Amino acid sequence: IIFLIAFLINIIWEFCHCRLYSTCVNWPLKKRLLLLTFASFKDALFIVIFYLISIFPFENKNILANPLSFSYFVILSLFFSFIDEKISIKYKRWEYSSKMPKVFGVGITPLLELATTGTITFIIVFLIK
Repeated sequence: IIFLIAFLINIIWEFCHCRLYSTCVNWPLKKRLLLLTFASFKDALFIVIFYLISIFPFENKNILANPLSFSYFVILSLFFSFIDEKISIKYKRWEYSSKMPKVFGVGITPLLELATTGTITFIIVFLIK
């Protein structure tokens, strides 16, 4: 269920912030849809992986019930997002438009994506039942 909800939330996120990438704006619709769908799938998968890593030492599946577990998730997500984005920009997998706000050379929206969409996913899964 975490994967499914994370995928749906990330699809919304991807479509909302794709205008901040010149790559997405310039690509044909079919290619853009494939990229955004694949990115959402990948992001949902990483949310599940980081979730599992974060809850493993604590024996509590509700990540929101343990601040340390949740902190691990956020830190892991931010660290991974930063490295992934640096590599993607370096190898020109995509390019930012002039509208993309940046911090430390990476876009803010991709940097915050996994931590934010993961948190929203956990709120839906664990708090809104």
